[in-house]
Amino acid sequence: MFDLVLNSFFASIPVFIFFGIGFWLRYKKAIAPEHDSVILQLAMDVGYPCLIFHSIMKYMVVEANPVMSTFGFSLQGILCGFLELLVGVLAAYAVAWVLRLKIGTGLRTFTLTAGVQNYVFFVVPIIQMLFSAPGDPTLGVLFIHNMGCEIFVWSLGVILMCGGVKDLRIGMLLRGPLQAVIISLIIAWVGLGEYVALPPIMKAAEMIGAVSTPICLIIFGCSLYDLTRNFVWQPRMLAAGVITRLMIAPALILLLAWVLPVDPLLKRIMVIQCAIPSAVIPVILAKRFGGRPDVGAQVLLATTLCSFVTLPFWLAMGSKYVVPLLSTAP
Repeated sequence: MFDLVLNSFFASIPVFIFFGIGFWLRYKKAIAPEHDSVILQLAMDVGYPCLIFHSIMKYMVVEANPVMSTFGFSLQGILCGFLELLVGVLAAYAVAWVLRLKIGTGLRTFTLTAGVQNYVFFVVPIIQMLFSAPGDPTLGVLFIHNMGCEIFVWSLGVILMCGGVKDLRIGMLLRGPLQAVIISLIIAWVGLGEYVALPPIMKAAEMIGAVSTPICLIIFGCSLYDLTRNFVWQPRMLAAGVITRLMIAPALILLLAWVLPVDPLLKRIMVIQCAIPSAVIPVILAKRFGGRPDVGAQVLLATTLCSFVTLPFWLAMGSKYVVPLLSTAP
C-alpha cells in the first residue's frame, strides 16, 4: 500500500511541473492570453487525435489485444465513462442544493465543474508513469472510456449549463478527439487496421501525439496564473468544491467501479479517474452559455492544488478494494 501511495505521488509530479512551467511562462509574459486558443487548437485538433489514433491502433490492431478488440468491450468503456460523470454531477448537484445555490448564483457552473474531472490531460501522464510495461493497454483503454465522457459533456453537460436543448448542436459533439476515437474503432472493427496502421503512419502519429499532453498542461498552467488574479475568493465555494470533487465523488465512483460487472481494465481506468480534480471544460462552457466562470475557476483551482495530496490516497484505496493497480503486460 505504501509503495502504491508513493508511486502515485511521484506519478502526479510531472503534471504539476508542467503547470508550474505554464504559470511561470505567463508570469514572464512569454505566452500571451491571446495565444492560448491557437496553441490549444493545435494540441486538441491535431496532437490529441493523433495520440488517440496511435494508442487504439497499437493495442487493437498492431498488438491485437484480445480484450480491447471486441465491440462489447468498447461499449462497456463508453458506458463507464458516461456513468462516471453522471455520478459526479449528481453528487455536485446535491452539494449545490445544500449550499442553496440557484441559477445566477452558480448552481449550474458549480454542478458541472465539481462533477466533471479532468479526464484527459491530467490522466495521461499518470497512466504513462504507472503503467509503462511493454504491451500494457491502459492508455488505449483510457481513450475508449473517454468517449463516454465526451458524449456526456457535450450533451447533458451543455444542456445543464445553458438550461435547455436550444443551444445544443451536433457539431459540439463531433469534435476532433471524439471523431478520432470513432474512426479508429471503426477501422479496427471492420478489419482495415492492417492497411492503415503501417509503421510510417504509426510513428508519425506517435510523434505528433506526444506533444499534445505537455502543451495542454502548460496552457492550463497559464490559465491558473490568470485565475489567481481576476476574481474575489469565496472560501465556502472553495471548500465545497474540494469536498465534492475530491471526497464525495471519488467514493461514489469507486463504489460504482466495484459494483459494475465490467472488465478489470475498465475498473482500473475508473479508479484513476475518481481521484482527478476538476476539468477546465465546464469553465469554458460557463463563459459561453452565461454561467458563472468565476465560480468554476475557483473550484477548478482549489481541486487542482488539493489533488496533489488526495490523489495518492484514492488510488491506494481503489487498488486495495476495487482492482490492483499493477503494470503488467497481458
